[in-house]
Amino acid sequence: MNDDIFAGQWKQMRGQLKQWWGKLADEDFDRIAGQKDKLIGSVQEKYGYTRDMAEQEIEKHFKEYGDKMTSPGRDPNLTNVISGAVDKANEATKAIGKKIESLGSVVRETAPNEGNLGTMSKTVADGFESAGTYLQENKLNRLAKDFGNLIRTYPVQSALIAIGIGFFVVRRDR
Repeated sequence: MNDDIFAGQWKQMRGQLKQWWGKLADEDFDRIAGQKDKLIGSVQEKYGYTRDMAEQEIEKHFKEYGDKMTSPGRDPNLTNVISGAVDKANEATKAIGKKIESLGSVVRETAPNEGNLGTMSKTVADGFESAGTYLQENKLNRLAKDFGNLIRTYPVQSALIAIGIGFFVVRRDR
């Protein structure tokens, strides 16, 4: 495992590292902070290894960990559960999209044909139909990416909307 991968997976690996090297304390892990050289030095110091021995020990564990994490059969149950959950979420997103699009059709059919109310109703119907189509055509990971981009583009508005939603949730629970 190279240094970049180690640094990137530091938080996920920290528990595993504690199992491998129980003599290292939380403070040691905080100091190491995903830097392989510091891990080598700490293992060398706590276990009395030479630098070469510490490096070999670490590489052996990292290889086992990497093989376990990349092997197709690493945990079929977990892989199946995650895959099933993602599939269900994508199906639910499509179903919600169909319902929202249908709601747009209902609004359009029941809207008055003239005046400001008619114009507003048609605009709302267009929005529902557009949102419904978007939800049906895109998978959950795309929705999350677009949502993140929307928040980055409009941070103040996003914060105000979040505060408003929080206010209504708290009020509803009282």
